[in-house]
Amino acid sequence: MIASNKNRIKTATVVVILFVLGALLNIPFSRELKRLKIEAGDTNVKLSDSITSDVIQTGIYGFVLGVILVFVGLWLSRKAQLGAPVIERFFSNQKNRTQNHFFKALLFPVVLSVVLALVMLLVHKLIVDYFPVTSIIERPSKPFYAIVSFSAGITEEIMFRLGLMSLIIALIQRFEKEIKPSTSVVWVGIIITALCFGLMHLPLSKNFSNLTLVTVGSTLTGNLITGSFFGWVYWKRGLLVAIIVHVVWDLVFHVVGSPYL
Repeated sequence: MIASNKNRIKTATVVVILFVLGALLNIPFSRELKRLKIEAGDTNVKLSDSITSDVIQTGIYGFVLGVILVFVGLWLSRKAQLGAPVIERFFSNQKNRTQNHFFKALLFPVVLSVVLALVMLLVHKLIVDYFPVTSIIERPSKPFYAIVSFSAGITEEIMFRLGLMSLIIALIQRFEKEIKPSTSVVWVGIIITALCFGLMHLPLSKNFSNLTLVTVGSTLTGNLITGSFFGWVYWKRGLLVAIIVHVVWDLVFHVVGSPYL
């Protein structure tokens, strides 16, 4: 039990550090977006002259939120039996086995992620061809999207899958008095989390285009699909694989495909 608690604390430390790193990686994209808004004439946007202040503020915010999310995901929701098993096993006496198993467990979800991203690029092109969307401002260039792909993959998986999804499943599990969450309970958690994931992306979409029936519908549907996929990966493979799969999807869709550029 003592060893288990020590491993969980070490795992929690790694996840918090990852979250802070992910939050910091969002700074270049965020600053570039503000610059483009100001350039487009938005007088309500302020861009800090000091990158250092952005780093300090974001670091503190990331640390506090990261600690809360990790506490929720690894302690409050531990009966959901999700969490970060790969990272936790790394701190146990199974390092060699963990490394071999990890790469095998990673391959199939990564391939699925690439295929899903390519399919959604095709669907996006068809939608835009029939329902053109007028951009409000210019979008950040590819390098910014490449950096923010890592930021989103890390922070969104910790926030939505480790934090929210684990908590939802644990609460339903407690209500249903289940020792182990059933498949149906897990999928309810996956879908609810994916819906929240889609709603979270609406403000970002609003930065670049007006929220019409097409933009809202495509944003919610697209993120419901991807959010459900990431949730399934988190359920079956754990947090670390979900993060990597999310990063790969973002890189293929936003950087390689560049549907908005």
